[in-house]
Amino acid sequence: MISDPLEDLDPASWSTLDRIGRIMHVKEADLQGTLNAIVATAVSTIDNAEYAGVNLLDHGRFVPQAVAGQPPLTLDALQQKTGTGPCIDSSRDQQTLRVDDVATDPRWPVYAATAVSLGVASMLCVPLWVDEQRLGSVSLYGREPYGFAGHHEQLANLFATHAALVLADARRTEQLRVALTHRDVIGQAKGILMERHRVTAQAAFDMLAQHSQRTNRKLTVVCQQLTETGQLT
Repeated sequence: MISDPLEDLDPASWSTLDRIGRIMHVKEADLQGTLNAIVATAVSTIDNAEYAGVNLLDHGRFVPQAVAGQPPLTLDALQQKTGTGPCIDSSRDQQTLRVDDVATDPRWPVYAATAVSLGVASMLCVPLWVDEQRLGSVSLYGREPYGFAGHHEQLANLFATHAALVLADARRTEQLRVALTHRDVIGQAKGILMERHRVTAQAAFDMLAQHSQRTNRKLTVVCQQLTETGQLT
C-alpha cells in the first residue's frame, strides 16, 4: 500500500502550506512579482533555507529568474556559464536533488568550490512542473551541512507543486498581456498607414508585413517604430 505523503505532515507543516497559498497570491498574476514571491516565501517558510532561487527552462535553456540572497545570484550565473550544476540537473531532469554536504559532494566540483566559498554548505533543489510541462526548479541553500532532512524535502516538494501552479498561471497571464499589447500596437500602426495612404486595413497590414520581411525585423518592432516615430525605416 502506497502511503499518502500528506499523512506525515505535522500541524506546523499544514500551517506552512496555508501561509504559502496566501503569501504567493500576487495581484494580477504579475510574472516577476510571482517569481519574487516564490523565493521570498521559500526562505520564510522552509526551515534552514537561508537563500533561495527560481530558475526556468526556456526552450531547454537554463534561465535564472529570481533570487533571495547573494549566493544564488552568483551560483546561477556560474551554472549558465558552465552548463552544469544541481539547479540545471533538477530543472532538466525534473528530479529532486539533495546535497547534504556541498564540500564533499563530487558531482559538480567547480560549482561546489564556489558554493563553499560563498558559505553554502547544503542544498535542496526541487522541480517545477505542471501537466508534464517542465517549468524549471526552486533551489534552497543552507549554511550548515545536512541542513535539509526528509521532512524538508517533503515540504519543499509540496511547496514546489503549489509554486508551479501559481507560476503557470502567471506565465499565461503575462503571455496574454503581451499578446494584447502587440495587437494594440499593430492596430495603431495600421491606422496610421490607412489614414496616410487612404488604404484598407488589410492593405495597411500587408505593407507592414512586407516591410518586416524586407528589413528582417519582427512585425511588432516595425509597428512600434512607426507609432513612435511616424516613419518606416
